[in-house]
Amino acid sequence: MKFPDIKLDSIRVQTARMIEIYTLIKDELEKKDELELTKQTQAQLNHAIDTIHVNMSQLLEQLTAYQEENSLIHQEARELEEILSAVLQWQHEEGE
Repeated sequence: MKFPDIKLDSIRVQTARMIEIYTLIKDELEKKDELELTKQTQAQLNHAIDTIHVNMSQLLEQLTAYQEENSLIHQEARELEEILSAVLQWQHEEGE
């Protein structure tokens, strides 16, 4: 499968945004009693967290596949891969 050129700066920005949004949503869910969130709103926030998880997983898969296909040995790409993996692991642990 041929992948388009990956822009590492773009991935970095997307990752930072997803982490920021994830953190904001988790904070809202932790204050659900204070904020008197409805069950529907809680479900929407949980769905948003799931969506972020899926997006980050897809991004990690694309980056990994791109590296494998192009034999990309690039420190920055490896660092991004490690960041994405760590965030996904953190999200998984937080979800338990």
